[in-house]
Amino acid sequence: MNKYDIIIVGAGASGLYCANLLSKKYKIALIEKDNKIGKKILATGNGRCNLSNLNINSHFYNNNIDKYMKIHSINETLKVFEKLGLKTYSDNEGRIYPLSNSANSVLDILRLNIGNYVDIYLESTISNIYKEEQFIITLHSNEKLSTKYLIYACGGNSLQETQELHSSIKPFQKSLVSLQTDTNKYLNGVRVDNVCAKLNIDNKTYCEYGEILFKENAISGILIFNLSAYMARIGNYKQKIVIDFLPNFSEIELKKILEQRQKNNNKLTDSNLLTGIFHPALCRNLLEKANFDTKNCKKMAKIIKNYDIFTKNVLNNNQVYSGGIKLESLTNNLESTQTTNLFFMGECVDVDGLCGGYNLQWAWTSGYIVAKYLNEKSGL
Repeated sequence: MNKYDIIIVGAGASGLYCANLLSKKYKIALIEKDNKIGKKILATGNGRCNLSNLNINSHFYNNNIDKYMKIHSINETLKVFEKLGLKTYSDNEGRIYPLSNSANSVLDILRLNIGNYVDIYLESTISNIYKEEQFIITLHSNEKLSTKYLIYACGGNSLQETQELHSSIKPFQKSLVSLQTDTNKYLNGVRVDNVCAKLNIDNKTYCEYGEILFKENAISGILIFNLSAYMARIGNYKQKIVIDFLPNFSEIELKKILEQRQKNNNKLTDSNLLTGIFHPALCRNLLEKANFDTKNCKKMAKIIKNYDIFTKNVLNNNQVYSGGIKLESLTNNLESTQTTNLFFMGECVDVDGLCGGYNLQWAWTSGYIVAKYLNEKSGL
């Protein structure tokens, strides 16, 4: 049996960050189910790794995490990465990226600094865990490990073997994900910029601005990902989304614009009233929704400003999971209140944020909190 002081289950963002911050006097192991560490980091920010955001606050999350961010905020995160050797910059929206614009730089830095003192078990999953004086872990390879401190940083939807150690878990739901719809006629592959999408849940309206991507039977884009987060938090993806294709104009203003087009151009026909305003495929879709009644500019303006899309389910391209270990069942140091020396951090905790670096910031913050507590607890 291999004996360790600390075992971290999951070599993703929070697991790697925590391992980097733990004292080198500890004997540490990382257990990772994939054949490489940090694979999910490489996929973030379209391969650029949007690792945080200057505008971090609890508004962007499903839970109030202000007390945790006070312990390790965006400023402290940037200092840690600077010390590790990573150079970063922020864009106009406050999103933080590595100067290289490559997620590989983030992973390389995290991997470089643990290479000599952390044992890594790749392609390894856990078949059994029980606790005596220490945690005894059996891998599916039948290899046995023991540890005083056990940290779960395994991402979402992967806590099955911890049920007897910690049972306060909110069911996982896919979040930041594309949404299934009925057929979007003519619109497969069409992107539309600068739209407003609205979602009403429990008499609260959520508005997102940006780009929407239509697929044959789905919708995607950052604004759709963000709306999916609100659906995930209630576990219901069957919703109505209302798209405003021209949010900078009121319905009355748009009606006047269309009437003026008709008045100034006698060559306009039923099929080209919207030409020059929208993508040709969207023009055709909108005109068909209006039954080609282009003389009724009020009706057309209403459709453009209130385009209903009914969602049915999600695709399998979710960036994160909503749900997980309930915050109220953890101490301020993210230790289980049900099993001592058991910690949870990152995505497997019931904290999920919108797009923009918020989920990675939670990974860094929670990883720091656990590492700091364990270092102080052992006087290291």
